[in-house]
Amino acid sequence: MNQSQVKGFLSSLYDLSFHAFVTPKIIQIVYVLALICVALASLSYLVSAFVPHVSFFGGYEGPSFGGVILHIILTPIIFVIGSILARIYLEFIVAVFRIAENTESLRKEP
Repeated sequence: MNQSQVKGFLSSLYDLSFHAFVTPKIIQIVYVLALICVALASLSYLVSAFVPHVSFFGGYEGPSFGGVILHIILTPIIFVIGSILARIYLEFIVAVFRIAENTESLRKEP
């Protein structure tokens, strides 16, 4: 961002009349944060395969081979599906803001 973009962003951020939209300007940062969250959730799902768990009879059992393989297979699938859902949601938000911007420009014309 150059100096005029930063000034424009800050003036939009503190515009109390809400004439300028901030969301389209920060949506890339939100998407990166969403991808980081999806990656951490996928990684924690993978790590959970190796954590001992309580069995039905109250004892502790180690990780099973099938459970580990299942987690290894499902982790990338969870990451891809989470990334797709985050992208679709953020694209929907951007589309709504673009509709609002275009509607405002149509309203101003005589």
